Amino acid sequence: MKRREAHLTYRPPSKKASFAWLLVCTVGAALFAVMIAAQGALAHANHDPNDGWFQRCALAKKGTFDPIVFPNNPGPVGHEHLFFGATAISHDSTVSSLRAGGTTCRFKDGATGGNNSSYWVPDLLLRDGKTWASGKQLNAYYKKGASSVNAHLIEPFPEGLKMIVRDRNSSQTQVKWYCANLNGEGNNGKFAERPYDCNSTGTYPYVTARINFPQCGNGATDSVDHIRHMVFAGASGCPSTHPHVFPRLFITAKYNTSRGAGALLAGGADPATGFHADYFEAWHPGQLEFYVDGCIRAGINCRSRSTPG
Repeated sequence: MKRREAHLTYRPPSKKASFAWLLVCTVGAALFAVMIAAQGALAHANHDPNDGWFQRCALAKKGTFDPIVFPNNPGPVGHEHLFFGATAISHDSTVSSLRAGGTTCRFKDGATGGNNSSYWVPDLLLRDGKTWASGKQLNAYYKKGASSVNAHLIEPFPEGLKMIVRDRNSSQTQVKWYCANLNGEGNNGKFAERPYDCNSTGTYPYVTARINFPQCGNGATDSVDHIRHMVFAGASGCPSTHPHVFPRLFITAKYNTSRGAGALLAGGADPATGFHADYFEAWHPGQLEFYVDGCIRAGINCRSRSTPG
């Protein structure tokens, strides 16, 4: 019996078949894009905005100088500032000089983590018009931040980053006044536009202000107004003009007083509109990246531990 050879022959597809195949490919590509977008959204959702860490920084110095706004000017210039963190802070500070000194910033276990950065806010003039509140403690929080940013794209601040954030810059600064204690984990839950009197013998005796810094940068470490090189993230993350995604830094400044009612900021500014804060980055090399990787990118709220995990 002879075996019959089978020859494959090519037949051009009909117009209907071509259209059907094109439709399948188009729908498939669309579904694939949706799956990728969903995976991206899930990746964002899997990281809590509070993933990160915080440190408590005691008052390091008081003075009428400002190494960002009035660099190399010994003063008195500007208004009375309360400096937290780097103990070597001065009118002519550099990253090297800050790192060479000490720091008042500590994790709960007492470790500095290599953070010689400086943070400062205006002092608070009490209602008697002659008594300065001075500073008790500043808590510095480094978080994943906006839900629109991808935690895996967050990078450490560039070395020597300087930035100022003011209440009037944006509603995203979220400045609020309240009463707090010193453990970084408690407040009285009453948030107001201006400072008010706290219970001096209660659980939350310290007049406190909170302010957010922006987390998107253009790569520069400073700018003419010390803020335009940084912007807040939007609904779609960081804008193309400021593509670098950094941790969201926010601070809580605790004044050494319970008498907040009627107080004014140094320089006579209204606390409801004039509160501001300055930041001068001076982490030791590799340390900030260590915490960004171990806490924020890893999706862990390290709270106040010096060892991520």
